[in-house]
Amino acid sequence: MSRASEPSAAFAFGDWQGLTASFVRAARESPFVAAQLERSGLSAEQAVANPPAWSRLRPTRKHDLIADQDGAPPYGSRRCVPAPEISLVVESSGSTGKGREVHYLSRDDLGRSSRAWARYLEEMGIGAEDVVALTFPIGMAGGGVRHWYAYVETGAKVLRVGGLSSERKLDAIRYYGATTLVATPAYVDRLAVICAESGCPPGELGIRRLVVATQSLSAEWIEETERLWGAKLFEWYGTSAGIAAFCCRLGMAADGRRGTLHWNPAVAAQEVVDPRSGDPVADGQRGELLGTPLINEAEPLFRVSTGDEVRFVAPRSCPCGSNWPGIESGTVRRLDAMFKVKGINVWPAQVEATLLEDREVLDYRVRIYQDGGKRERVRLEVLARPGHGDELAERVSRTLQGETGISFEVVANHDRERWSQATAGEAAKASRWVDERIGT
Repeated sequence: MSRASEPSAAFAFGDWQGLTASFVRAARESPFVAAQLERSGLSAEQAVANPPAWSRLRPTRKHDLIADQDGAPPYGSRRCVPAPEISLVVESSGSTGKGREVHYLSRDDLGRSSRAWARYLEEMGIGAEDVVALTFPIGMAGGGVRHWYAYVETGAKVLRVGGLSSERKLDAIRYYGATTLVATPAYVDRLAVICAESGCPPGELGIRRLVVATQSLSAEWIEETERLWGAKLFEWYGTSAGIAAFCCRLGMAADGRRGTLHWNPAVAAQEVVDPRSGDPVADGQRGELLGTPLINEAEPLFRVSTGDEVRFVAPRSCPCGSNWPGIESGTVRRLDAMFKVKGINVWPAQVEATLLEDREVLDYRVRIYQDGGKRERVRLEVLARPGHGDELAERVSRTLQGETGISFEVVANHDRERWSQATAGEAAKASRWVDERIGT
């Protein structure tokens, strides 16, 4: 990312000229964007008059997207190309309990997106000589399929091992000589355990690069994992709406400090704002990430609320010297108390609503942890009314797995006195949810 080769950004977080042209065009063609302007009390020209005016444009939120596609299924009023031109459709996980967002790209969008992501990957050092083990499934979610296209764009060979057992994944890594592993942090741990059990330390696999996403990570975990695998850790950030950022060549950590997830201001205009005031935050400060992809013709979206709290890294603040802005690596958190388990969003509010609808459940506690084999587990302890035990546990487990896609180990507790003692004093202020995994 040499400074000389980069577009000069008139706007701190993106290409202001490109944003202006994209927005004015979308305001003419998209009833969804027109409604966003109406909610904000702005005309298109007023919204792009200058950066302070842009900050008055109300963010696009999940409920706006769901209502739009429900009103004009399946793509909503925001579709700006003929349906036959749509090439790729992806969905959000739907684990919020508020419905699945539908997003889509035209053929041209897919090409632009793949090239943009490929450039991020090339900054990590990935090229035609690499063999990539992609453990994310190739399904309706956007992460796996977007990675597939992007790695192919770099010229790398992609092993689509998401549907294989852990042992078969390792067999493929060995057989094809994979150099890059794409996985969740917890699954990186799991593969390391299986390697050790088979008598082959992970450092002997030949992996040079670990590319992870989905949860925050401690500096200690990053250091230990890089030592164990003999590989450099990189992180990527992405949403189903196409908002993305990737580590630079320095990775997740270098010289005792955390790395940076950069975005290219020529293809994305992203902001980090105070969630209360809506004002942009200063370099090094935390706020909510709002994203505007500039290369999506089929579905132009502006100021999309991610619900993620991040630390802003201003242009040229990263030791790599890039004038691309970014966010701090390893410290992305949800503003609305969401946990990722096995790559799936699990929302405490959704689980609590289900549990407290059951008349036999008086209270509950949830513990997220990794067992001795580094498998991610979720243990749910419920305080139950007398006379309700195994049947209640089985029913709750079955219901929650159907609603969240995650298996809960449910245990019924009938000793109300001990339960109360355990939550007395300072413990009463603690969350019902405890995440004991690394980096949380």
